[in-house]
Amino acid sequence: MSGTLARWILQSQGRAAIAAAALSLLVFVTGGVFTAWVPGAVLSLLVLSGHRQWLPACVAAAAVPVAAVIGNQAGVTAGVGVAAMFLLPALGLAAWLRKTNSLSYTAQVAAIAGIAMVLLAHRVIDDSAAFWQPVIAEMQRVLQQSGSDSEVAKEFAEAYGRVAWGVVTWLVMLHALVSVFVGVHLLGRARGSHELGPRFRALRLGRVLAVLAAVALVMATFRVARESDDVLSVLVGVFMLQGLAILHAARQTFGIGVWALVVVYGGLFLPPFTAVVSLFVVLAGWLDNWLDFRARWAPPTPPAVPPPSAEDG
Repeated sequence: MSGTLARWILQSQGRAAIAAAALSLLVFVTGGVFTAWVPGAVLSLLVLSGHRQWLPACVAAAAVPVAAVIGNQAGVTAGVGVAAMFLLPALGLAAWLRKTNSLSYTAQVAAIAGIAMVLLAHRVIDDSAAFWQPVIAEMQRVLQQSGSDSEVAKEFAEAYGRVAWGVVTWLVMLHALVSVFVGVHLLGRARGSHELGPRFRALRLGRVLAVLAAVALVMATFRVARESDDVLSVLVGVFMLQGLAILHAARQTFGIGVWALVVVYGGLFLPPFTAVVSLFVVLAGWLDNWLDFRARWAPPTPPAVPPPSAEDG
């Protein structure tokens, strides 16, 4: 089905624009937090397939519904800003992937861009606590209405406030990365191949970002800089992706059933298990940059057999 959809989109600029607009509207039907990557996937497919001349029309087709719906509620500036936040990072990462042909480099660029966004936000907004206070207050109110203890709700909301820039930035980068991942999948299916799986299973962030994550953790623990919590949030997100890549690689190498993926992904979203499962996945992704689990699991390469010489008859 995904192959049929991809081939249909790639047949003409008009069809691509229709798909971008329709999937952009789908975001509001299903909930933007979970499906904001969908229109970006169409744009990523166009970038990766070389149809860059179609992008202006398709970007406009995807952006106008988002800007219109958000603009009606929060103003034109907010509508245009949200549309740009949904679409531009996906376009940039897809272009980088097409240039480098490396999903790992693309994830690294997403992490670096996320850190830069966090640092810029702290420079532009002097008082981040005051900026996020309406969101924190609303979150505390919702938690109390859902039955949470008032003190617990207050502590949770305040904890979110300390990492709000990092969480929002990571969500933007995550949606962009998922858009690119799906774009790779669609392109592969349009060509009759499976391209996303092997690329994702080889995902690696590298030791430089791993060391930076360790430094950010130390700084956040000792409250050295107010930005450290947010930077750490972004890096935790990308190393979670590397941990999931290891999980998928282990499933393929050892023939583990799909139940393993269901259990881990379910644990990431079920509150009683989220903290433990997330820690395990992130730690596995971080350690892999030194221990290289996937290389250790690979079967040994048999020694090369020299061709028979003339003397052997």
